[in-house]
Amino acid sequence: MLDMDADKEGVQPQVQEAAESGGKARRSSLKGVLINVILPVLILDYCSKGSMEPWADFEVGRFWHLGPVWAMVLALLLPITYGLQELIRHKRVDLMSSVGLAGVLLTGVITILVVGEEGSIAASTPWLFASKEALIPLVLAAAVLVSRKSESPLLQTFLYNPDVFDVALIERRVKEAGNESAYGKLLGQATWILAGSLIVSSAANFCLALYFLMPVLLEPVALQQEQYNYAVGRITWWGFIVIGVPLMIALMAVMLRLIRRLGELTGLGRDRLLLR
Repeated sequence: MLDMDADKEGVQPQVQEAAESGGKARRSSLKGVLINVILPVLILDYCSKGSMEPWADFEVGRFWHLGPVWAMVLALLLPITYGLQELIRHKRVDLMSSVGLAGVLLTGVITILVVGEEGSIAASTPWLFASKEALIPLVLAAAVLVSRKSESPLLQTFLYNPDVFDVALIERRVKEAGNESAYGKLLGQATWILAGSLIVSSAANFCLALYFLMPVLLEPVALQQEQYNYAVGRITWWGFIVIGVPLMIALMAVMLRLIRRLGELTGLGRDRLLLR
């Protein structure tokens, strides 16, 4: 009885702290979606019209028509600035922020490489961009699998996060119940499901990029860079809806299964398993 009371006293501050950090995380996620997805898409959609020459005067009465060059620069600058600001503020390297920043920088590099004279787009553009879109989730999937037996498996970053689960309590109860083997198997299954979801996301990203970028090559040369900007915006937006949302739903399903099985292995209720 004394042990249970001690457990409760120790858990209460953690619950309050986790709830506060959870609220901050949700607000940060919404802000991240706004800056990394919604605003860049709107800029690429509505600001890409205008002169191909970056130093030309903006259209009178249509100051938002920045032209394809400045529209792309502004669309990339927002997530880059946000990522660097978060890095400086938290003074640590966050995996997902770093991945997002790397994706934005690669988009900028590819754009510089593929845009030719008079705004023409190189024939290799769809394949280069599609490969970039597929590369990041594929690298993450490989990292998840490689790290599964390390001291800091990436499963803890995506799903089994110590800021969400009371991992110390769970592992103590698992050991007391003699369920270490079943516990290891459960985490292994979650790891493979997570890696598989990322691999599916990689393939879907590749196909989506080709779908939107291939038609750009059929446009007149004078319109190709503008249409390229539109396509990048659509890839970002539809990638979030068609790939990102289902991926999140799949990860939530894995999370619920993890909670259910952990409850069976430890005898703990949901409120004791989670810190929030």
